[in-house]
Amino acid sequence: MPRIRASSIGEHKALTRRSLLDAARDLIEERGTAEISLGDIAFAAGVGRTTFYDYFADRDDVIAALVEEELPRVVADLIAVVPDGLSTAERLATLAAETVEFVAKDRVFGVILHREVGRMSPDAQERIVASHVQLSTELADLYRRGVEEGVFRSLPPRLAGSLIQDTIMSAAKVFIEGEDSPERLEEITSGLREFLLGGLGSPGVAGD
Repeated sequence: MPRIRASSIGEHKALTRRSLLDAARDLIEERGTAEISLGDIAFAAGVGRTTFYDYFADRDDVIAALVEEELPRVVADLIAVVPDGLSTAERLATLAAETVEFVAKDRVFGVILHREVGRMSPDAQERIVASHVQLSTELADLYRRGVEEGVFRSLPPRLAGSLIQDTIMSAAKVFIEGEDSPERLEEITSGLREFLLGGLGSPGVAGD
């Protein structure tokens, strides 16, 4: 057991858990997810493997916990940077473009969300999906508002949500798998905006 670094056992446990999460984050940023193991995380945090198991069941568990603790704040920041005064359609398109840029460029959560989540346990996948529910909710709210305003065509809500999110992730994948340049990212996000506004737009409205 590592040396107590706090005034109480409870505080020590919280600090040790945080050190494991920080170690996982640093290692993912440095190496990506495929190259790190449970033992790597424990070593970087300065604890033994046995101590690791006092806090997390396995590598997927610690990665999911990292996402649960930090991604909601990141999502809130993404939503907050969308400028006020935009139309509903432009707000949705702008948020989608900001999300692509985040997923494509973030060396921790972008990697987890785009490259790792499909290889994780079902439980970890569910936890990660739940961690960005705020983004899904915001996109869904903007879509519903657009339908009410007559600027978006009416589709079954689950279908519309899946189409929007799948399009965002596909755009991020296109960027990740090609040249990393600001010009290319701008080309992809601009194309995404046009695609979403054209595809979701009501007949007679999308091209106006």
